[in-house]
Amino acid sequence: MKHTKILLSLLALVLVSRTVQAQITENQGWFFLSHTQTLTKKFDLLADVQTRSANRFDYLTTVLLRGALSYNINSQHSVAFGYAYKGDWEKDDQLTKVYSHENRIFEQYIHEFKIRHIEMMFRARIEQRWVNDDASNFSQRGRLFLSAQIPLIADTTFTKGPYLGIQNEIFLNVQNKAEINNSLFDQNRAFGSLGYRFSKKMDTELGYLFWYQKEMDASYRRNVIQLMLTTHF
Repeated sequence: MKHTKILLSLLALVLVSRTVQAQITENQGWFFLSHTQTLTKKFDLLADVQTRSANRFDYLTTVLLRGALSYNINSQHSVAFGYAYKGDWEKDDQLTKVYSHENRIFEQYIHEFKIRHIEMMFRARIEQRWVNDDASNFSQRGRLFLSAQIPLIADTTFTKGPYLGIQNEIFLNVQNKAEINNSLFDQNRAFGSLGYRFSKKMDTELGYLFWYQKEMDASYRRNVIQLMLTTHF
């Protein structure tokens, strides 16, 4: 329960960060594929692919590719080191698409545990970020994530069946925040979903994500419909 208390305390930053800035509301759609490939008892390869639409599902605005090598300390704890590439297409005042990109290196720690039949995961990640390969735009960001998968109709080991998914992630600027939004708080993502487990190797979820992001001159409130596919082989 200590992970829950930590995340709930940090969520207070979301409320504190809401100032007199302009509030912009958008509606998007996301697709998220997450895969874990077992190499040995101790090592896994992690791979994520994420695509995002622009406001009102107008066009493809973001592609995120992420990979990492994970070391399993034991059945509940693991650490990983990885790289991510993020590409964005945004329309300028002349409605011309302008491309920008970001390179990231990241380190993370994961703790997976159970509360009765509920599967829980706590993840702490720190990212080193370079925007458009510009060394002057270097920054570091911390991310704290907590999720729960709650079986609805399943066997005692939860190998198959429907479930509810609940998760929250908070993002904090820990170095060079002036390059991002001049604030410790960066963003928060809260997600609720209905999922189905086909086997221990494949889950799928469809749900609603509320994404609140603080930028330099405005704050964004995004309503996101997200489809997730998680595999583990």
